[in-house]
Amino acid sequence: MTKLSPHELHTLADRLAHRRRDLAARIQAGTADAGHDNLRRAGGDPGDKSAEVQQAELNLTEMENEARELRAIDQAQERVKNGTYGYCVECGRPIPYARLEAYPAAERCTECQTRHEGVRGGRDATPSL
Repeated sequence: MTKLSPHELHTLADRLAHRRRDLAARIQAGTADAGHDNLRRAGGDPGDKSAEVQQAELNLTEMENEARELRAIDQAQERVKNGTYGYCVECGRPIPYARLEAYPAAERCTECQTRHEGVRGGRDATPSL
């Protein structure tokens, strides 16, 4: 494991910026659509309310996941700015490029992430790109 080359850093920073723009647009569109959906449904058939509530809950969960990913990207972009991007926030070792390529907002090396997941009940709460 070595530190990122300038080209690798630039490539990953571009991916973070692109994904951030996409997520922000999706969240904004979802928020705007949610308001319109509520207005359209206000006079709807009472028999459809259960399905509407379920869909609203799914939409909310999706928006929460997108907001969580957006925060992770913002944190990664801060690490790019302060020169700590690509290094594990727990042990300080370089994060393998392949891991960052798969998930550019990764903040831990594989070993520390595995340990972190074990502490959190064995499931990875990190959103995938």
